[in-house]
Amino acid sequence: MGELGAKLRGERERRGIGIDEIEAETRIRAKFLLALEEERFDALPGPAYVRAFVRDYAELLGLDPQELVNELNARPELVPDEVVLVPPRRVAEVPLLDRRARIVVWVAAAVALVIVAAVAAFVLAARGSPSAGPPAHPAAGTGSGPGSVTTTTPTTSGTGPATTPPPAGPRPLVLVTSGGSVWLSVRAGSASGKLLFNNTLADGRRLRFARKRLWVRVGAPWYLRLHAAGKVVPMPLTAPGNIVVTAAGARVSA
Repeated sequence: MGELGAKLRGERERRGIGIDEIEAETRIRAKFLLALEEERFDALPGPAYVRAFVRDYAELLGLDPQELVNELNARPELVPDEVVLVPPRRVAEVPLLDRRARIVVWVAAAVALVIVAAVAAFVLAARGSPSAGPPAHPAAGTGSGPGSVTTTTPTTSGTGPATTPPPAGPRPLVLVTSGGSVWLSVRAGSASGKLLFNNTLADGRRLRFARKRLWVRVGAPWYLRLHAAGKVVPMPLTAPGNIVVTAAGARVSA
């Protein structure tokens, strides 16, 4: 194995990514990917394909594609008619929401901003009025006349103070990378559920899902931290594999 192939295979194994996962992301057949790692370039359709496949493979692993293409340009058996330059390009992250969901979020955010601005204007106007006095607080249980307000006091069966129950809905499940990047495939509920995320999560980044149950394929579990119901959840994997995460914790899955 040459230096170029060693770079590709070494970075892939360091990230804990299987060759089948690279095939699914790049749409390059696994036998061609293995040929690149072993530098069996004669197994590929031609020099142009070698460069294109190396570029896509390097970009997915976070390597410099132009550096690897330059190495190919320096090899006599792969000398092209003209030197191929690969302009740098930024790979966008996979969005966590589809187009319709993003539109709903944007509209909700705009409405929230309008409400906040209206409340702020009302508060400033009330503070600036010299005749504004403290609001009257009617007594509990009164309110027989027009315009009166009836208030109630919450009671409990015990002797302690009344408490307000927490709002209904799933607590967020959070995936956080620490110490290195992690390739993740996240689905809702099970291995056949809706695909929520399928990409490499950079070091120090986090994903939040308002879901009761997640099925997660993890490439490098030693770099991944789990939080469920506001608590740290132990990682059950010591090697690449699949887990199910709920508010109760995480367990290994098929």
